[in-house]
Amino acid sequence: MSLKLVLGLIAAVSAAATVPTIQIRPGVHMPMVNMGVCNHSLWLQNGGRGLDTALVYGDAAQSEVGAAIRASGLPRSSVFVTTKVPCCPARQWYDYNNHSSASCATHKGNTSADIKHDLSTLGLEYVDLLLMHWPCDNIEDTMTIYRAMEDMVATGKAKAIGVSNFDADHIEELMEHARVPPSVNQCGFSIAGHTLDSWGRNDATVDKCKQHNITFEAYSPLGGWALGGTGRVLNDPVVKTVAAAHNKSSAQVALKWLVQQDIVVVTSSETATYDISDQQLWDFMLTDQEMTKLAALK
Repeated sequence: MSLKLVLGLIAAVSAAATVPTIQIRPGVHMPMVNMGVCNHSLWLQNGGRGLDTALVYGDAAQSEVGAAIRASGLPRSSVFVTTKVPCCPARQWYDYNNHSSASCATHKGNTSADIKHDLSTLGLEYVDLLLMHWPCDNIEDTMTIYRAMEDMVATGKAKAIGVSNFDADHIEELMEHARVPPSVNQCGFSIAGHTLDSWGRNDATVDKCKQHNITFEAYSPLGGWALGGTGRVLNDPVVKTVAAAHNKSSAQVALKWLVQQDIVVVTSSETATYDISDQQLWDFMLTDQEMTKLAALK
């Protein structure tokens, strides 16, 4: 267990909380398990504390996050909110997503306005983590967006900032220019889905983040980007054998494989049963042999 995760666990205990966290920057502790697009009220009711959304998910999605927090009755300080702003122009990302609306087709690069819109739609004074949703096509445009995000840390509108879908080269280039180092890099990553060369979905990007003390966060942690998708990962014989050995589900093993590497996860669920099981990752440890076998799956 790393020092960062130990510090997060200590912070959770001292705050009378039961949610394991990791320190992403001094004084900022992020839950190890977060929920993306889902029923966030149900997630909070069942003990979850990390919420993830983004400008391009739409106003309804961000409004739901803010409403869930207010309806929960929980102190704002006990809930960790991540949102994102797009980096535009970004032709590579636009083409990669088949010119979808969740792209630079509808967002013209006014980052200050995008951040203001995020906060207003959420109905929050600040967010715990503000991410650049993807890199622009060149470092100059990327840094224009990132500078606006750095200003949010100075004003207290964001406790931490980071990036998403940045590969190892993007990270190295950003570190040469950033005044406020990114705290998190959120990329697709899972068992059988950690060898892709694009958008940070590989072990080289995880290593680069560790080199710069950047917390890596995995979206699609159950195998959404793996060959064959989530079903292939959760039904893999090796995954199922490991799960049986620990009396856990395949999904719990897939998540455990990540958090045991100090990789934060953001997943999705619409049922209380899954909300609860996604947080029951702390009463077992995968052996070194199991971790290696799971890492070798393709």
